[in-house]
Amino acid sequence: MTIDYRHGISILELIAFVPALVMSILLAWRHGFGRTAGWYFFILFSLLRIVGNCCYLATLNDPENRGLYIAWAICSSIGMSPLLFGVLYNLSRVNDSIQRKTGKGFWPQIFRIFGFITLLAIILNIVGITGTSSLQGGVKSTETKVAMILYLVSWVGLVGLILMVSTRYTSIEAGEHRLFFAVAICTPILVIRLGYSYMATFGHNPHFNLVTGNETIQLVMVVIEEIIIVYIMLLTGLTLDTRQKVVYKAASSVENGETAYDPYSGNVNPEVSQGNDYCSSAPARKPKRPIRGGPIHMLVAYTMNKMDERRENSAQ
Repeated sequence: MTIDYRHGISILELIAFVPALVMSILLAWRHGFGRTAGWYFFILFSLLRIVGNCCYLATLNDPENRGLYIAWAICSSIGMSPLLFGVLYNLSRVNDSIQRKTGKGFWPQIFRIFGFITLLAIILNIVGITGTSSLQGGVKSTETKVAMILYLVSWVGLVGLILMVSTRYTSIEAGEHRLFFAVAICTPILVIRLGYSYMATFGHNPHFNLVTGNETIQLVMVVIEEIIIVYIMLLTGLTLDTRQKVVYKAASSVENGETAYDPYSGNVNPEVSQGNDYCSSAPARKPKRPIRGGPIHMLVAYTMNKMDERRENSAQ
């Protein structure tokens, strides 16, 4: 089997996304590997593109292996999710910047709602593709169609969040504005990528067939867009400074100004910076028992510490 146009596209993606994987790992190492940091999803996306295209190139030696085509199709179709997640959570970082500077950031659960919708879309996408005997049947399955609708809802939500954050543009910390612009630039490019998936799922034009469609259309509407989005976000990320984790007030304590709420762990955070107008120190916790000695003593100390933490949290 000789190398054709589609194999050439796979080689191009490997050339683009291997360095992107290295860059995203460096950014995650610098800013944090947590999902809320955003860079985690660019690691995942780069891995999906590398693994998927390696599977497709492997068909050169084994063109009858259906498993390789399925793996390539899954990696290609679910790529929308990490891109949406990566852009969404980097916009959430901009919102955190507003909260650090003025204490008037939007409630972070709003970002989580659209993140959950995107997660549901990726699950349905995988179920749709793997639940049929043919790749084209999986692309046009009911589950995949619902997933495409959810992707669109997430994208519309992303646009709405960008407009919301833009109303407080002057409240963004110095140095974080460029990340807002990166998200704003990538969002309309992302809809082109989404448009290709919609044509492949809902349309009947053979040029948009995931397996046998027009390679040039796929290159222009999918591959180039993905490369542009990933590198805009990663290159912007390399210029950003590390920031302390932001703390939001609990909704029930905003008026009293007594506690600070960590939206990502769901716990009251006692390690709050002094002198900020949007958060205040929580009551001092009871000192923890030292965990040392024999195994039984360590287990007892650990258990007692956990009991103390729960008692203090319930008291608050």
